[in-house]
Amino acid sequence: MKHLVLGFTGGLGRATAKALSERNEEVVALVRDLAKAEKYIDGLKNIFLIQGDGGNAADVERASDGCTNLFYCVNVPYPKWESEARQLLQVSIDIAVKKNLKFVFPGNVYNFGNAQQHLVNEGHPQAASTKKGKIRIEMEQMLLHAKMQHGLRYTIVRMPSFYGPYVINGFSETIFANAIKGKKLQWFGRLDNPTDLIFIEDGGEAMVIAGLSPKADGYSFNVPGYGETTAQQLLKEVVRQAPRRSKISSITSEFLIGLVGIFDPMAKEFKEMMYLQNDRFIMTGEFFRGTFGTFPATPYEEGIRKTLEWAKNFFK
Repeated sequence: MKHLVLGFTGGLGRATAKALSERNEEVVALVRDLAKAEKYIDGLKNIFLIQGDGGNAADVERASDGCTNLFYCVNVPYPKWESEARQLLQVSIDIAVKKNLKFVFPGNVYNFGNAQQHLVNEGHPQAASTKKGKIRIEMEQMLLHAKMQHGLRYTIVRMPSFYGPYVINGFSETIFANAIKGKKLQWFGRLDNPTDLIFIEDGGEAMVIAGLSPKADGYSFNVPGYGETTAQQLLKEVVRQAPRRSKISSITSEFLIGLVGIFDPMAKEFKEMMYLQNDRFIMTGEFFRGTFGTFPATPYEEGIRKTLEWAKNFFK
């Protein structure tokens, strides 16, 4: 089959294309910058790049010719969520309806707000208290509306924060780049707080498993990382595997993060999500495992090793 991936030059888009490529599926990637995309295509096969804009309906429709699925991996920077996230999504929903494409959407934990139970399953109340959480709820409601009104086939794969190759968000890749140089590893939030991160290639694998299966149509799935851990444990493992020794530090004060946000728009937006760094929020993936009989989960030690290897080459 042939699949359209939007957001190919983001961590999840590249990981999703990789999972499709490894199944010998044909992938069309709509990208604005062909030169940048060429750097991401290294090591992959059956990837065809088309230059265009995911916000332009004509470009998305042209790229979708002959495709069966649309994997929506568009990464809108935090400061632009309010003005762009819903509008960009609507463009792709309209094309998916028009071309009868299955729509595969990556959700996240923002919808849920604070955890109200020991392990967060798909039935957890969507009680977002943040601006970004409410926007994510609206985006998922757009998919449901398109299903009810126009018969859109879709599935949602909901994941925690990513780490891994090609995850470039101003935070994750900085940890690994600094580890290679022996510079300080700065964490935002409590180092001892229980947390769960997903290796990006596991996220891409989950997107493809759900995207290619009719059993996923109309359902949302929680896909956690390898298991509960802490930032302290993760960062110590990064230091252990890195070629140089780095010190580990953290900022837990929302006031201090707010001060940084005066000069850094991303830090300003990150302050709103600090509750996830200071509370226990762990998802369960039993529904995914029970539906598909498998579950992608790379051990943190292996995921950190692969990410360090990538960072050494990518940032050299």
